[in-house]
Amino acid sequence: MEPLRNLRTNFVVLPDLPLEDVLEIFQFIGISQPEILQLVDMSKAMKDGMVDCLKIFDWICDTSGDQADNSSNQDQISPTSQWLEKDEIFEFQFPAELAINVQAMPEELLTQLAGSGCQIPEVEDRAIELKQLLFVLACIRCGCLQHSWSDQQGRALTPEEVNLYHLVDLLVKPATAARECSFVELMAEGPQPCKWFVSHWWGEPVCDFTACLRQHSKDRNLRKATLYYWVCAYANNQWNVRGEIGEDPSDSSFRRAMRKASGTVSIVDKSAVCYTRIWCIYETYISTLEQASHTHGERYLFDIYTNENPDAREAVGITDGLAAIDGTGPKQARRKRHREWRFPFELIQKALDIRVEKAFASQEEDRRMILNSIAGLEELTLPPAEVHEGYNLLNNVLHGRFSAASFAKASATPGVDLARHAEALSFSLLESLTIHFGGDCLEKLMDKAVVILAENLPETLTDLFLGFQSCRKLTDMSAVALGGALHRLKKLKRLEIRLSSGPDISDEGVYALAQGLRSCAHVLEWLSLDFMGNKGKKKISEEGCSALAASLEQMQQLQKVHISMASGSKSLRNALAKLGIQPLHLEDDS
Repeated sequence: MEPLRNLRTNFVVLPDLPLEDVLEIFQFIGISQPEILQLVDMSKAMKDGMVDCLKIFDWICDTSGDQADNSSNQDQISPTSQWLEKDEIFEFQFPAELAINVQAMPEELLTQLAGSGCQIPEVEDRAIELKQLLFVLACIRCGCLQHSWSDQQGRALTPEEVNLYHLVDLLVKPATAARECSFVELMAEGPQPCKWFVSHWWGEPVCDFTACLRQHSKDRNLRKATLYYWVCAYANNQWNVRGEIGEDPSDSSFRRAMRKASGTVSIVDKSAVCYTRIWCIYETYISTLEQASHTHGERYLFDIYTNENPDAREAVGITDGLAAIDGTGPKQARRKRHREWRFPFELIQKALDIRVEKAFASQEEDRRMILNSIAGLEELTLPPAEVHEGYNLLNNVLHGRFSAASFAKASATPGVDLARHAEALSFSLLESLTIHFGGDCLEKLMDKAVVILAENLPETLTDLFLGFQSCRKLTDMSAVALGGALHRLKKLKRLEIRLSSGPDISDEGVYALAQGLRSCAHVLEWLSLDFMGNKGKKKISEEGCSALAASLEQMQQLQKVHISMASGSKSLRNALAKLGIQPLHLEDDS
């Protein structure tokens, strides 16, 4: 039973894990899925979809022979032990190779658990798997609880406090000293190509960092595809960091990994320190500006995650567009709002104060060459400019990402400077924007907020979703403002506006939207307008429908239309028929 004790102490780091994670961990060390499912069922360790891992290990130890220690006192035998004996359940055995020395140092433990390692010449192929990060957490727990890890000032560390500055000194370099290789080469069996690049500050606790990646993989549904995340501390050879980075950021290990990635995950700490670090700024610059499109024609994604919400059980992220967890169908935008609403608003407020030109670095030469790269200079060794339009551009793009995710919440939060959020949005260069106004917005969203939003929609948009359904305080003023905004959005290919079951919209609002649609008639391919369930005094008449129909007839690129309103309209049906759109995507509730 000693191997069981050791494994419980060293390996089970988080008391609660989703069942799929528990299965993955045990399968990685050679335990079959049916056996684990039976263990979970027998130990009654499942609650709200989470498995109490420590309970499983305690239960295994109690039911696999440890009762002999308590034979002199039957009262000390747990009910689960008696139940196991009564039903003659099989005695669970761990593989013999897991007979780990409980007194081993963490780096020795890592070697025993992870295997013999390999050589990976290309640094961009040294991404790390989530299950390998779980082994890292096990080593952190072992180091803190059994070997009294401390920081450089001699202060004892807890597993929840250990960050990458600590870990490189206490684990990464000691474990790789014999080979002087990267940490991933110690754990991997072969190349692990970068699929997602991780941008982060080393001062973020490793446990929070890992929680963010676990949630990201769940939100993006990456479990069945790939779980390879490129993390500089594990991918770069810490015995030759300067050699990995080089003299030009465009040739650095960071840039090489990003060229291979599908997107970047930016991990934000509670003080947003990550955006004061020059390498994080460079990674944001590449993700949002330089690498706007993937080499295979796919859009490069930039997701933002944090584990700093004290009210949330899980980490939370702002995803670039919709994520797999948002599902499909008409409720996608609502699910995205529910998910991202939990992102700490205070952290977003801090992010709006970020200035890339104020970022600092451990090495001044890194700061020089990165700021000069952002400024578009060829000579990277010159002292960087204090102000530059390149800095402003990146500031605007980063601020806009946070503003887009928080505008609905800001519009319903008293005392928030909504104009500041709107200004950030206007310079964001976003091509896709989804804002769903729900929750508190149903009673608090006013026309003034919609006017501010409409005036600041970025002209770069090609895809726009605005959900105002059930927002009871809105009137034609909002629709008129949105119609006016459409005159500026000349790149718009896809548009969906929901003004149903709350907003009081009449012919005035419909006419304004119809006029605005003419400005993007030459590019608009997909249109959805929802005026259904208008309970106000005003009504949409055939005159308003005719104005909308006249605009639709000018849209030669239109491929799909969905219009919902309270009265059937012959003019709208005729307009769609002229465009040859079949079936007619027109609904009414008459």
